Amino acid sequence: MINWEKPLIQAIARRRCVIVLGAGISRNSTNSTGKRPDTWEDFLKNCANELSDIAHIDDLISQKDFLTACELIKDRMGADAFTERVQQEYQRSGYSHADIHKYIYKLDSSIVASPNFDNIYDTYASSASASSVVIKDHTSNDIANYLLGGDTRLILKTHGSANNPREIIFTRNDYAEARTKYVLFYEIIKSLALTHTFLFLGCGTDDPDIRQLFEDIQFTHGYMPHHYMTLPQGEVHNDVLKVASDSMRIKFIKYSPDNGHQELTLSLADLVTEVEGIRTELTKNEQW
Repeated sequence: MINWEKPLIQAIARRRCVIVLGAGISRNSTNSTGKRPDTWEDFLKNCANELSDIAHIDDLISQKDFLTACELIKDRMGADAFTERVQQEYQRSGYSHADIHKYIYKLDSSIVASPNFDNIYDTYASSASASSVVIKDHTSNDIANYLLGGDTRLILKTHGSANNPREIIFTRNDYAEARTKYVLFYEIIKSLALTHTFLFLGCGTDDPDIRQLFEDIQFTHGYMPHHYMTLPQGEVHNDVLKVASDSMRIKFIKYSPDNGHQELTLSLADLVTEVEGIRTELTKNEQW
């Protein structure tokens, strides 16, 4: 089981933690046929298989250059056909939430962010909260209004949602346009990274948003709080993790990927208990 560090537990308990949900969290879900949501890589491979002359696209995917591969696939398929595929995979497939989504919700973080296009966590959180959570994406111009304190629970869709596929960030051109067009959104994320602890769940070290954002902050400001990322043991070489840790100030928390990454789910259940214990102490001692 994961031995969660006390500073992380304290940050979550005091609601000074942004929890970021990657594709690995959605992979815990299934629909009525037992299908799990495609990873970014799987989605691109499935789309490419419908095209001809794709050797160069396959090479890009194998090199993890998903942004360029997606740009080529979208251009070859056409925007309408590509949008239909996104909605079919991430909106209309009917994925149900898993236990891991329940435990993440029970951590009761003020801010949960996700680059995932699906609405699995959003739907569960809306239902569990009687629709009191606020859901915003990178195109929203009023996010700052929900960061001024109070009891709002905010979900940030950092790459957009399959509900609005025309605005999703999926290709290299999408990234470039979004960083220019939605500057305020990225400034807000940067500010949060300087003032909050981030806990990345189901994310990877090669996510372009994570790398660029945290490397920019680290080398611009020279200091920011330690952030945390859970990773399956053996997924990334320790030498690579050291470079990523030094450049992004991220501590990596390893766990066993056996039995469908069950250790992460069970460890998050333990984290809920530890966080609730700290919150009880804070309330008793009036240390909020």
